[in-house]
This record gives sequence, C-alpha cells and structure tokens, in this order.
Amino acid sequence: MVTISVKFKLEFMKEQRQKVLYLAKRYRDAFNEVSEYAFNNRVFEHIGLHKALYYKLKEKYGFQSQIAISVIREVAQHYDSVFNQLAEKFNISKRNRKRLIELFYKEIGKPIRRRKLIVKLVKRRSYDLRLNPRVCSISAIGERLKKIPYYGWNKHYEYIEKYGYGDAILYYERSNKLWYLIVSVDVPDKKLKPKKVVGVDINEPSNSFVALHNSLGKSKLIEFSQQVLRLKSHYQKLRSQIQAKGTRSAKRRLLSLSGVEKRLVRNFLHIVAKKIVVENSPCVFGLEDLSGIREFRENNAKFKGEKRRLFSQWCFRELQTLIEYKAKLYGSKVIYVNSQYTSISCPVCGYTAKENRDGKEFECKNCGFKEHADIVGAKNIMLRVLKSLQNGAFVSRPNAPSPLGAVEQALPLKEVK
Repeated sequence: MVTISVKFKLEFMKEQRQKVLYLAKRYRDAFNEVSEYAFNNRVFEHIGLHKALYYKLKEKYGFQSQIAISVIREVAQHYDSVFNQLAEKFNISKRNRKRLIELFYKEIGKPIRRRKLIVKLVKRRSYDLRLNPRVCSISAIGERLKKIPYYGWNKHYEYIEKYGYGDAILYYERSNKLWYLIVSVDVPDKKLKPKKVVGVDINEPSNSFVALHNSLGKSKLIEFSQQVLRLKSHYQKLRSQIQAKGTRSAKRRLLSLSGVEKRLVRNFLHIVAKKIVVENSPCVFGLEDLSGIREFRENNAKFKGEKRRLFSQWCFRELQTLIEYKAKLYGSKVIYVNSQYTSISCPVCGYTAKENRDGKEFECKNCGFKEHADIVGAKNIMLRVLKSLQNGAFVSRPNAPSPLGAVEQALPLKEVK
C-alpha cells in the first residue's frame, strides 16, 4: 500500500470559523504543554505521557477523548522523529534510547514547540467525510461542527471514492487565511514485473542535471538544479530586501510570500519525479544513499559562504522521496546504494581516481573510457543495484570491453521488447 495525501479547502460559516480557530489554538497550547512536560521529566514514550496527562488535558482544555489522545501521540511521534535523526547523524542504534536522549539534551537542549495551527483528526472519531453532498464534520470543543463544504481537485475526489480515506490534518494557512483538510488515502501499489534497472544520479547544486542510465543501455539528462536555484535565489533576494525595510507593511508582505517559494519548488520537483517514473516504469530505480552528506558538507571548511548557501538549498532528499512514492504507484521499486566514488569510478575497468573527472567530462586514466560525468555516476549506481539484486554474485565493475555488455550478461531480468 502507498499512503498519499489529498488536500481540500474548507469553507466555514462565521461561527464555525471562530470555534475551529479556538480548537486549533487550544490544541497548539496543549501540544506545547505536553512537550514541555516530556522534556522536563524525560518521559518521551506515548504510554508514559498518556498516564500522566490524559485526564489533565481533558479537564483543562475541554477536549474530547480522541483529541486528547491525538495531542499526546503527536508529541511522542515528534520526539521519536528527532531521536531517529540524531541516530542517523551520529551513527547510533535507534534502540540505544538512553544515549539518544543524552544527545538530545546536549545537541538541542530545549523542548519541541509548535507555532502553527494544526490539529490531528482521526477518522470517524474526530472527523468524517461525505461525497454526496461534499461536506464534512469536525469535532470541536464541546460540540460537532457539521455540513462543512470542502473543495479540491477532481482526482482527489476519485481517490476518496475508490479507496476510502484515513486520518487527516486540519491546517490553517496564515498567508491566505484559509483552512485546509489534508486527508491520507491508502492506494494499493501495482505489482508489475520490472523490465529494467535504472540508475538515477541527482547532482549537486553546482551542476544542472539529473542523470539516468538503464540496464538496456539508454542514457538521459534532465535539467534540474539551475531552475530550482534561480527560484530560490530570487526569493532569497526578495526576502532580504523586504526584511531590510522592517516596516509593518514589509512584514505583511513577508507573510504573504511565505510558502510561495516552497510551493513553486515542490511543484517543479513533482514534474521532474513524475517524468522520471512514468517514462521508465515498471523498473527498479537505483538511488544514492546520501545520509549525513548535508552535515558533512556544512561542517567542511571548503564549503563556506555562497557554496554553503547553495548546498543548503540542495533538495535532493525531497526529489528522492517523490520518486520513491510515485514509483510504487506505477509498479516500480526503489533501492538505495552506497554513493561513494560513483562519479570518479570507471564503470568498465573499475579504476577510481579524482583525475578521471574534469568538470562534466569523464575519461578513465586506465582504460581510456570516455563519457559525460553525470552519466557515469548513473551507470555506477545502476551497476551497484544489479549487484545487490544478485546478492553480491555480480562484480560491479567487471573488466569488460563495454559496460553495456557486462550489464546484459549479469542482468537477472528478462528484456521485454
């Protein structure tokens, strides 16, 4: 199953708007109170927080049972997410809870706080949806708000009608003063037989391409980074100019701009991810495991000033996530492989040296193999995926006259004409 999110705009009556705003503010305050209790008492598990605070939240904030439970669960989930990030950053087992808690107090040293107005809703208990007519109901404090119209994309209506719906998030967007309902939908993934393996090399901001190479010998470059960087640079300059004024109107303008850059970039990433997945599915996609690379580069003395700013805006992980979930919808799979030396290793003879690469040009100093450097990276990723599929039986860099010949010999999947 693939869980996707569908977004609907809500239209409240004046009285309903006031009541749902009151609910969201109380929910935020309760979230911060539970988070502070967890931080001060070192209680981060859902069960411990529930025993300590469940009845107190119901009495103090007037929540129904499910809303109080949702607050406690959300706080526990947020702390779990932070601990998982620390485990990846410092290469510590996620089971070593005591060590992660000590790291949390050392590295972060303050409780998680929420400023945005967000309410977690549970299907049937906290909210409900109807398709005919298209209205929903939401549990507020002390009552149930009914017959709330919602509007969205036709495709999202089809998802709800065909697959049903799950829990949701009620979200208030300050920039346009609108309420949105983000609903989770479980879509069954297609089980198709892969036709090929595709290596995907997502380059750094200094480059401008996503490189693809498949096990049938075809390569492709998709322009990517420069368009995203132009958007980010434009809005960064605009924010700097507005912040320098510091007036009330400037602050209102900043508020209206919040989220614009994020939506534009995410829309572009969706287009790129869909193009990659649709044109190659069904297949096995190979992606680089780039865990910890951002922290490494930001702490490296060579990456300062403009280079550090550009690298911090590299949205490789977001694109990988989009490719991963879209691949499941189209019957494809994703495998992550080691990213080390993919751009400086020869896919023919395996010779690895920095001298092999000069900008975008790759020429092996051992065997003389020449190719676009980004395509070489995608080829090496594809070869490592093939190796993992064969449980290590395939040598990832064989001494063959051409990389395509070696791949065809090792490919465990039948080529579909």
